[in-house]
Amino acid sequence: MENILKINQRLEIMLSKNVNSPKFTSRVEEITSNQVMIAMPMQKGHPILLEAGRGFYGKLFDETGVYVFKSKFLTKRMSPLPVWIITPPYDIEKTQQRSFVRFDVAQPLLIEYALENDQENLISLNVVTKDLSGGGLQAVCEKEIKIGTKVNLIITLPEQNEIQVEGEVIRIHKPQIDRPLFWTSIKFIGARDGVRDKISRFIFKKQLELRQKGYNL
Repeated sequence: MENILKINQRLEIMLSKNVNSPKFTSRVEEITSNQVMIAMPMQKGHPILLEAGRGFYGKLFDETGVYVFKSKFLTKRMSPLPVWIITPPYDIEKTQQRSFVRFDVAQPLLIEYALENDQENLISLNVVTKDLSGGGLQAVCEKEIKIGTKVNLIITLPEQNEIQVEGEVIRIHKPQIDRPLFWTSIKFIGARDGVRDKISRFIFKKQLELRQKGYNL
């Protein structure tokens, strides 16, 4: 767990594994050898407090996957920041690969590629994503790109610099026969861990925002 639990790591806190159990957002504030401090979960502006020794579940995301763990509430600390002091996580389970967590989201995207018969001049398409994941994306294009085409992608995400990554077109879907619109699936090629991590953090943040609004994901 020490390889994935990091300061400022975003967490999702659940008091039980029941699918209808409320979920609260938190963040790792401090890590020691025998305890972890996390931002105090809140509900409608009020702190969530447990009795000492009460167990709970946590979920975290990183570029290697999604992890669910158990921990126990030890005590609280209100200054300088309100935190839960908890036991180090245990009974850790890896539930799914982050690269397969696709999230429907429309973000600005620049696709650049060369035609087979003209490698010197790049075609540039300003489009939007239909969905995004740590392993690739689906773009909404008005121009068909041949399957197997290598592309350069520049993804614009809120509160982050533009992300540049290479990709390959692996699938094309034309949802409307009479309209020049193509859902273009592109897998990332050689994406650095830092790139995948930025995308994963963005997806996790958007998921948490939707859960806070009452959507079930």
